[in-house]
Amino acid sequence: MRKTKLSALIVAVTLLGGTSWQAQATDSGHHGALFQRLCAKENNEARHHKIGERLAAKLKLTSAQQAAYDDFQQTRVKSIDDTKSKLCTKEPDLSSYEDRLNFRQSFLEARLDAMKAENPKLIAFYNSLDDKQKRKFDDFRKSMRK
Repeated sequence: MRKTKLSALIVAVTLLGGTSWQAQATDSGHHGALFQRLCAKENNEARHHKIGERLAAKLKLTSAQQAAYDDFQQTRVKSIDDTKSKLCTKEPDLSSYEDRLNFRQSFLEARLDAMKAENPKLIAFYNSLDDKQKRKFDDFRKSMRK
């Protein structure tokens, strides 16, 4: 009976240890992929510009609304560039749990800084829309999330 309990304990520890190691590898892979996606040489500015053109056409923006949207877009591009310059100077060491947490924290802080810069411009643009345009804008954003 004692051997059975000891064997069960050894198997449980082995399985939990293996699961923990796999979780670490997966977690590191997630953060490594986040770094690769964020710091890729390709620039998504063209993609964002196309989305902006589709949105502007759908909303039939006035010149003042278009200027507010362009102001938001310029701020967004700058905030993306600032985020990349903060995080992409060198690839982080993600070998330890602490390093992965520190990278994630840096990423979230940079994203928060970007949102602080972008949101006033986006709110100004949104507030320049009439009710019909706001509904179309909201529907457009919902369709983007799918």
